Amino acid sequence: MLLGGILFAIGLSSCGAVTDYALVYTGVTKPVAVTSNIVGNKVGTVKTMNLFNIAGWGDASINKAAKMAGITKISHVDVKTTSVLTIFNAQTYYVYGE
Repeated sequence: MLLGGILFAIGLSSCGAVTDYALVYTGVTKPVAVTSNIVGNKVGTVKTMNLFNIAGWGDASINKAAKMAGITKISHVDVKTTSVLTIFNAQTYYVYGE
């Protein structure tokens, strides 16, 4: 009964917000944006990270990822969220195009 109450309280702590962070491990990839351009053979990646949701770093701009891969026409963007015990969190953005 006590464990059920604790789990219920943890579930309510998000205040109904949808999040990609699980308590133990998260490894989720989702779409972010889509254009009408054809899918090219180039992909650029950028990443942000944080510890304890207190200190974060990185540059995850779509523009930076496109420039690094030589992409001039973006077809779509995906994001992969990785989290370990909610202590370490990272988001990697994948920009696809030609």
